[in-house]
Amino acid sequence: MWPILRNLRVARDFGPSISVPVVVCLLLLAAAGCTPLAKPDVEPLLKQPRMSPDSVVLDVFFVRFPFGDPEINGPAWRAIDEQHFSADCRRRLLPNGFRAGVLAGQLPSELSELLDLAGQTALPGEIHQVKVTDLAHRPTVMRGHFQLRAGARKELALGQHHDELPVLLRDATGHVSGKTYRQAQPIFAVKAHPLADGRVRLELVPEISHGNYRQRWAMDSQGVLRLDPGHESRALDDLKLEATLSPGHMLVLSTMPSRQGSLGCHFFSETSDQGTQQTLLLVRLSQTQHDGEFDRQVDLAIE
Repeated sequence: MWPILRNLRVARDFGPSISVPVVVCLLLLAAAGCTPLAKPDVEPLLKQPRMSPDSVVLDVFFVRFPFGDPEINGPAWRAIDEQHFSADCRRRLLPNGFRAGVLAGQLPSELSELLDLAGQTALPGEIHQVKVTDLAHRPTVMRGHFQLRAGARKELALGQHHDELPVLLRDATGHVSGKTYRQAQPIFAVKAHPLADGRVRLELVPEISHGNYRQRWAMDSQGVLRLDPGHESRALDDLKLEATLSPGHMLVLSTMPSRQGSLGCHFFSETSDQGTQQTLLLVRLSQTQHDGEFDRQVDLAIE
């Protein structure tokens, strides 16, 4: 009140020389005092990119080492849960030379030394070499970092390109069928399906990409026909793998060294001047935007 009274005395002393609007302005200034003006909220021009709510991030590792290495094919698999897949699935995979499991806990020391993740980074959407060494002495590790929308397809190329690739398939009953593909490349088609509880159902289908590169018609997820340039592909749906992973869990795939010449051997081995190399594929669920706490339908009781 004291500043207002002083302003009134100033107006009284100066008399008619000060108009009423000036007195009102002085009163408003006195009431405002030294209150700082609020700063306007200004949004930054460049916003931080955000993942799509239905997308997941995968880390993919390719570990190449001498074929049949006893340490990697033996002790490294002790902590890997091969029982994650049903008995029927394993009966279809093993005769065809595929070995698969899920790693949910700490990395075995053999794999930890192989990956050598300390200080390593991955570029999004690329496969790059983490460590360059002599394959005859130590393995080579390739790493990729990918973001996948729910149900979107991602191809992972394995093995080597073949001018001619004879493929023999064994079903659960032991029946053998075969076919030879020209200009063939083994690949895995990967899809991710986020679940309501925050986990992700990962789906991998082995395929044989073959033939010459050409334009073709393909149907997308919405049922629309589009031009899809690429190679013909034979999907081996009977050997499809489905694993349910939580963030941090890994899907591990390789071949059985005792199944030389099998389809799994074509997928997870290649021959070069340095001899025959075996591949270990690890797919790690790195990140998901899903939060199951807000998707649950809960009936609240009113007391």
